[in-house]
Amino acid sequence: MEAEERDRVERVLSRIPREDWEKFLASANGNALRNQLDAVRAALRQAGHLSPGLPPRPIAEVIDLLGHRLLGDDTTGEWLRWKILETLPETQWQRLADAYPDMAGKGATAFHGNMSQGATGSRVLAGYWRQGTKWARTFCDVTGLPEVLAQARKAPFSKDEEILPVEPLTPLHPFQVEVYKSLRKLILDGQGKAAMMSLPTGAGKTRVTVEAICDHFALETNARRNRNIVLWISQSDELQQQAWECFRQVWQVPPHRAGETIRRNAPLRIVRLWGGRDPDEIELSEEPTVLIAGIDQLATWARDKPEFFERIPTRRIACVVVDEAHSLITHEHREVLLALGLRAKHEWRTLQGAPPVIGLSATPWRTRGEETATLRKYFQARLVRPDSLGSNPITALQKMGILAKVKPVPLRIEGTRPMSEDQRQQYERFKELPLDYLEQLGFEPERNARIIKALSRLPTRSQVLVFACSVAHANLLTVALNRAFGDESAAVVTGQTPRTERASVIERFRDGSLRFLCNVGVLTTGFDAPKADVVCVTRPTTSAIRYEQMVGRGLRGPKNGGTDWCTVLDVQDEGLPDDVKSYARVLALWEKRSTQS
Repeated sequence: MEAEERDRVERVLSRIPREDWEKFLASANGNALRNQLDAVRAALRQAGHLSPGLPPRPIAEVIDLLGHRLLGDDTTGEWLRWKILETLPETQWQRLADAYPDMAGKGATAFHGNMSQGATGSRVLAGYWRQGTKWARTFCDVTGLPEVLAQARKAPFSKDEEILPVEPLTPLHPFQVEVYKSLRKLILDGQGKAAMMSLPTGAGKTRVTVEAICDHFALETNARRNRNIVLWISQSDELQQQAWECFRQVWQVPPHRAGETIRRNAPLRIVRLWGGRDPDEIELSEEPTVLIAGIDQLATWARDKPEFFERIPTRRIACVVVDEAHSLITHEHREVLLALGLRAKHEWRTLQGAPPVIGLSATPWRTRGEETATLRKYFQARLVRPDSLGSNPITALQKMGILAKVKPVPLRIEGTRPMSEDQRQQYERFKELPLDYLEQLGFEPERNARIIKALSRLPTRSQVLVFACSVAHANLLTVALNRAFGDESAAVVTGQTPRTERASVIERFRDGSLRFLCNVGVLTTGFDAPKADVVCVTRPTTSAIRYEQMVGRGLRGPKNGGTDWCTVLDVQDEGLPDDVKSYARVLALWEKRSTQS
């Protein structure tokens, strides 16, 4: 929320007496909040950022933790509404009491005229809440809270749009042109074929692929009018939105290539197949069309609405693109590929006559042998990558200024509590750290204090992307960083953050008004913040791919609008399994895979 809105919230919450805060934090409903506050304060105390004495009322911390969910939170929201009502001037309370019977829904508790502000009246008024309703807006207006707290945050995909000025696209780099030509050839002649296209994170996989598709539409659709649909499949809102923006820009402002501009002489239709879209309302016209889809949405339709896939004219599909294709070997992808006729029923094999399938990945083959063999088989061991980058593409791109040079800074943590026997057995079975153990790590005060101290030593102009161990840990670090470095220094994005709020936070980070952006994993792919020059990895992982995706968010180099250097603050816990990755290990693994591909 904006600074003025935050000030208004703080003024209203400051009316709640200290003893009421203490009673709530000691209650069952306040237990989770108290644990987070205790962890924040312990970390700040050990990091030297907490003044001695009685802790203040946790007003700022609660605003940091709940943000726009302040009044609607399942465990804290009703208590806050109750206490806000109890502390209102009597005339304002009466205005709400008079409005409640007409505005509250049928399921709300009935309000009787003899109910008073200090007794059951405020409890009844506080018990009803629906985001986006007239009652919620009236509640905020009368109590002095900003209207943003009343708004429904789970907004649908916008039906209105502001068109922003489009910057001319720079030409593709020579190494990208190599890949572009291979993709054009595959799209043109590749029925029954599949290929994995691989470029390191930050080297422009999406841009190159979109240009190849747009130029195919511009040059080939008159001669091959029956192949003017592309299906683009990805895993997250960020990746889907990234593809959407890239197609729009490349079609609107055709880039120059070899002294010519490939003109777009017809409209391009981009169709959203994610975010709860109703498949029955989707119609395909004759013009060139890009269907941008979420894999979860398609998998749901494959199960519940198989007739949708029957309406897609397979003969018109120019190609199918699977972003982050190293994750292809899942049940969801299998069912979708079957529904599209892109995979044999009983084995990972493309079908003769099917449109070409293009996989995109910075890490083309998985590290586990069985998965690598399956991916290679499906993509016909065909790896599209630029020969000009040699066997160490990351190093080559860093020398060219396409990728940032990396300064790895290990932050070694001693005394990390070991896994329990059950957790150790779970790790041995799945070869990944259990989620409850990651949650446990996030609450260790000494570990968090070391992280805060390390972040405090960074230049004040640094923009830091922090990958936390869990949702609770991301919230905890956000609160601690705001207490240590000032309100609005940090914000959090998790899988629970509503789409509109997430977009707002990400934009604040991109424009430099946020110094720290904490998240758990939702920003590992599709997230673009070129000026982020520090990546802090607090989440230990045995997955080289997950680690590469986290670090890759800071690797945009100066020639791609990024920075010369990226600092990777690498939290390394003593006593964890040897398989836990670090930057040095992952770099060595990437270079080894590069020579073997």
